[in-house]
Amino acid sequence: MQKIYTSIVLLFAFCATTFGQSPFTITESNFPIFEKQLNKGPITPNNLNFSPSPNGDWDLSAQFSADVDSTLFYPEFDPFFLNEGIDVYFSDIQLLTATLGYLVFYGIDFNDTGVYEKGVYVPDQAYSLGAFTGNPNDSIRFQEQSYIFEVGRQVMQFPATYQSAWHSNSRRAVNFDLSVAALGLNHAPFQHRFTVVRTDSIAGWGKMQINVNGAPSIAYDVLINRVTQHVVDSFFLNGSPAPTQLLAAFGITQGQQNEFSNRYAVYREGYSAPFALVVYGQNNFTTPQRMYITTEDVATTSVETPDQPTYTSLLFPNPSRSGELTLQLMGDAPKFDAYTIYNMQGQIVQSGVAQMESGQLDLHMNQQTPNGTYVLHLRGGNGQTLLTQSFELAR
Repeated sequence: MQKIYTSIVLLFAFCATTFGQSPFTITESNFPIFEKQLNKGPITPNNLNFSPSPNGDWDLSAQFSADVDSTLFYPEFDPFFLNEGIDVYFSDIQLLTATLGYLVFYGIDFNDTGVYEKGVYVPDQAYSLGAFTGNPNDSIRFQEQSYIFEVGRQVMQFPATYQSAWHSNSRRAVNFDLSVAALGLNHAPFQHRFTVVRTDSIAGWGKMQINVNGAPSIAYDVLINRVTQHVVDSFFLNGSPAPTQLLAAFGITQGQQNEFSNRYAVYREGYSAPFALVVYGQNNFTTPQRMYITTEDVATTSVETPDQPTYTSLLFPNPSRSGELTLQLMGDAPKFDAYTIYNMQGQIVQSGVAQMESGQLDLHMNQQTPNGTYVLHLRGGNGQTLLTQSFELAR
C-alpha cells in the first residue's frame, strides 16, 4: 500500500507543475529580422522595482509615456555587405568624446546561430574642432570606408532560453585625419580602435503586462535578457599610440571605458523587438534610469483571451536513470508535431517527430548525452511551443 500511495502523490505533484508556466525558447524561426521598431518612451520609471526571476509575474502597466521612440532598420543592398550575410543596417553616432562623435551605419547578420552586428560603413564627413582647440580652422575628417569586423557583437543566440548566456568582444577600427595647427598636425592619419564588450544572460522568465494607451495589456509569456555592455577606446596617431597631450585636449584617455549600457531586454515569443526595455546606464542594475515599451501588436485585457488548456501531462521517470522517458497526456490536448530537447545552455541535444499514439510520447535519450537538467519542448504545426517540461538525466 505504501508504494501505491507514493505513486499517487508523485502523480499529483507532476500534474500540478504542468499547469504552471514554462519558459519558451528563442530560435531562428521565431525571432524575425529587424524592421521598424516603435516604442513608447523614454519613460521615467515610477516606483519600479524590477527583479528578474524564474516564473515571475511583472505588471508594468503603471509605466506610460505618450512619446514615441523609433529605431529604423533598412534592408541591406550593398553587395560588399550582402556577400557577408548581412541582412539589415541601421544608423548610429559613435562617440569619440562626450560631445564629439561621427555617423556610422552598422550591418546586422541573422543566421542559424544568432544575430550579430557584423560590419560598418562610415560615410565621408568632417567637423570643426574649434570647440576643443579654440581654432575654428582645426578639423577632423572621416573618409568613406567599409569593412567587416574581425569579431562581431552578438545580439542574440539561437537557441536561447532561461539560463542561456553568451559573450562577445567585438573589435573595430575607424580611420580619419586630424588638423590641429597648435600641434603641427595637418591631415595627420589618426585611428580610433575600440572594443565593444557585451555579456548577455537570460535571467528570468514568466508573465508580463505593459501599458497600451492607458489600459493594461494581457499577460504575455516573456524571457528577460540581462545585458551589460561598454566600450574600450584606444587612439593612434601615425600608427603609434596618440600622445597624452593631444588626447587631453579632447578630454579623453588611452584605454578609457565609456558608453556603459546595463539593461534588461524583455522578449515575447515570435517578436525580435523587445516587449520592454529597462535601462540602467552605468549603475549596476540598482535604479533604472528610463524604460521603453513596445507598440507592436499588443492586446489589452479587454480582448478575449483563449481558454486555458483542458489537459495535463506527466513526464516520468524523473529523474531518468536509464535514458528512457515517457510523456503521458491526459485530457483534451492539442496536436503536437515535433519535439526538441535543450540543455541548460540553450543547445539542442535531441529532436524529432512527436509520434504520440494514444496520447503518449516515448523518448530514448542518446547514450552520449551527459547527466544533467534538460528541457523538453513540444511544438504544434505552426512551430509554436505548446508544452515545456524539464527533467533530470541521472544514469
